[in-house]
Amino acid sequence: MPKTKLTLAEAKARPLSAAAKARLAKLAAKPDAEIDFSDQPEVTDEAIASGRVRVVGRGGKRAGAGRTALGKTRKTVKLSPAAVRRLEAYARRHKLPHFSAAIEAASELLGK
Repeated sequence: MPKTKLTLAEAKARPLSAAAKARLAKLAAKPDAEIDFSDQPEVTDEAIASGRVRVVGRGGKRAGAGRTALGKTRKTVKLSPAAVRRLEAYARRHKLPHFSAAIEAASELLGK
């Protein structure tokens, strides 16, 4: 099965065929006024709302691409070295996957 995803460096390193070079040269020589945009839908709020036009943000064109929301909030907290040691020990004792899981577990204990 052929590889479909390339890094930028891989794409730049690939040699172009003579036909591809000719096609690119022809496109580059074409003035912007000659480009036909008639087959592209008009981007309006209604078109976006109806789904005829999709504004692609972070994640790519493929539906479901990119990171999914975890439903968590990122916070920066300054802790004393002793508190960090206690939370790390708690995570090891309870076989928690990471430090933030120990903090979540501790916050649940406080909420009871």
